[in-house]
Amino acid sequence: MLLAAGLLPVLAPRPSSPTAAVLTPPAASGDIILSAVIQSPAVVPPIAARPAQTVVVSRGETVESLALHDHSDAAAIRWANGLGTGAQPAPGTALLIPPSAAALVQVLPSERPSHFAKRLGLDPRVILDYNALTKDTPRPVGSYLQIPLSAAPSGALVGRYFARASDGVPSVPEAHAAVADGFPYGQCTYYAASRRTVTWAGNAGWWFGAANGIRPEGHVAVAGAIVVFHTGWFGHVGYVESVNPDGSFVVSEMNYYGDGGGWGRVDHRTIARTDFWSVTGFIY
Repeated sequence: MLLAAGLLPVLAPRPSSPTAAVLTPPAASGDIILSAVIQSPAVVPPIAARPAQTVVVSRGETVESLALHDHSDAAAIRWANGLGTGAQPAPGTALLIPPSAAALVQVLPSERPSHFAKRLGLDPRVILDYNALTKDTPRPVGSYLQIPLSAAPSGALVGRYFARASDGVPSVPEAHAAVADGFPYGQCTYYAASRRTVTWAGNAGWWFGAANGIRPEGHVAVAGAIVVFHTGWFGHVGYVESVNPDGSFVVSEMNYYGDGGGWGRVDHRTIARTDFWSVTGFIY
C-alpha cells in the first residue's frame, strides 16, 4: 500500500529563491556541548511550509551545491537518498531534496511509516518529505527515519552528525586515519584512539568531559562511536562496532579483563541494556 498515495514529491524546477520559511534548528540544551542527541523536544514544532522537491541532478552539481541552492541541508539530502559520506549523485539522478535540516528517530518493531508519523504527531506527507519511501510497509527493526529537526522528540539524533548505514541505521561517519600517539600501548585509551581521532588526553573515565565542546556527544549507542564507561579506578573506553535491534551493542576494546581480553589484547563483547548503568556516554 502506498504511503499517502499521490502525495509523493514530484520532479520540479529548482526555484531561484526560497518559497517559504525554512526550519531553524533548536538551540542545544542540557549540559552537553555539541550534543548529538536532542535533550528536550521543541515546545511548538514549526514545520516548513514548503514541501520537498525531487530534482534531476545536472552535471557538476553536488549534494552541497544543491543544499545551498535549494535552501536544504546536505546531511538530510544524503540520508534521504542513501548517499554515503562524500558520495555524490551522478548526473541525471532523481534526488529528493528535504525542506531543511533533519533529526533521526528510531522506528518501533513492525512499525509502518504511517504509524510512525501518527505516533510523532506528524502528517505522513512530512515523512515523505524527508525519506525516499514508496510503500507503507514495516521498516527494518532498529532502523531510523528522518523528521524535521524542529519537531524532534527527546532522544532523537541530530542528523548532521551521522551517516546512513545499511537498512536505515545511523553510524558515525568514518574518520581519517587515527593515531594513538600519547596513549600507552596496551591500554583501552590506546586502542580507542587508534580507531577514532582523539585530540584530548587523560584517563578513560575523563574522556566524556574532555571531549565536551570538541566532538558531539550523547547517550545513544551508534556504530563508530567511542563508548565511555565509569567502571574501574580510572574508567574504561571502547569502540562501538555495531548496534543490535534490541538496543544492545557490540564493543571492541583493549585491556578489558574478561574472556579473551587483557593488556594489549583486543576483545569483543556485547553490552546488554541491563548493563547500561556502567555507560557514561558516547563520543561521536
